[in-house]
Amino acid sequence: MSCSNIQTVNTPYNTENLPTLSKENTPTKTSTSTITPTTFTTTPTIEPTSTPSPLPATLERATIRAFGALCANIREIFKSEISPNGKWIAIECIGENETQDSPLRVTSIDHSKDWKIYYRDYIKGNQDYGSKNIIIPYRWSKDGKFLYTVSPTNASGCCWIGGKYVLLVRLNLETGEQIELLNASDPSSHSPLTFTISDNDRYLIYNSSTTQEYGLYDFAILDLLSQKTQVIKLKFLKYINLDFAVMSLDENKIVMPLFENVEFNDFRVVSICLIDLTTGKQELLISDLKQENELYPIRWVDADHVLLSNANPDVWYDQASAEYWLLDIHTSQLVKTEKP
Repeated sequence: MSCSNIQTVNTPYNTENLPTLSKENTPTKTSTSTITPTTFTTTPTIEPTSTPSPLPATLERATIRAFGALCANIREIFKSEISPNGKWIAIECIGENETQDSPLRVTSIDHSKDWKIYYRDYIKGNQDYGSKNIIIPYRWSKDGKFLYTVSPTNASGCCWIGGKYVLLVRLNLETGEQIELLNASDPSSHSPLTFTISDNDRYLIYNSSTTQEYGLYDFAILDLLSQKTQVIKLKFLKYINLDFAVMSLDENKIVMPLFENVEFNDFRVVSICLIDLTTGKQELLISDLKQENELYPIRWVDADHVLLSNANPDVWYDQASAEYWLLDIHTSQLVKTEKP
């Protein structure tokens, strides 16, 4: 499959001395490419002067009303999103006050809390800063406490080696605390991020900084609750992209695709790998996939089966022809299934 975002062995992130994430009263920043969680605490900028009037009939109308007040003095609105619980609105405001700033503004529906996230607070190295450096919603936590946000890479063209994002920041919706989890904004890093967050929001699986001898690849798993990090040394000499990694429901296993370089920036899936985080065992469940029958992990269905698809989940135009299979992790048997 062309245009797959692949992470190579030369990754710039340090996971071995990851400090504890803590709340601070003032922003702290680092000038290195080490993954050092940076904490920002902001103060609400909206002070309600009266009891909010009843919401309109739909959240969409509520959004329009709220955005009218929130995004004053901007050039345009790039993206807007309502949280799954309907309590928050996130909006990307381009060109604030005729400047290069394009903050992500996150506001409670009742207007009692209002937070802004600026890319300028996280920029590293000699990167050119402009209004295209935006931060957008990535994932609302299931418990409704956090919004994970990302900044897209500015790399041009269809295909490149690396991930889609150069920054991952977690916003505490109640306090406004901002924690930098991953940062590859420094152009010298040459490796945008690939990562995934476990279904229960506890684990961050991401590419790490250590380069293994003889070309062995590695990645890391950060427990966002305990702040402990586990580094996985992959024994298979293949390219990886952790955007496609899926963690089991019991959080003890990971299934992920392995890629090979076809030509220049063209990659394809050649095998599906299982990693047991308890025993350390690594095995290929499927190998020698051909270009016409690539398979991508979608999600775990139960303790024994993973849903796979022939369509790249990141490519919208692939979905019309998508087909699905259940993969038994014990026998490697594939059984075709209906669209989930």
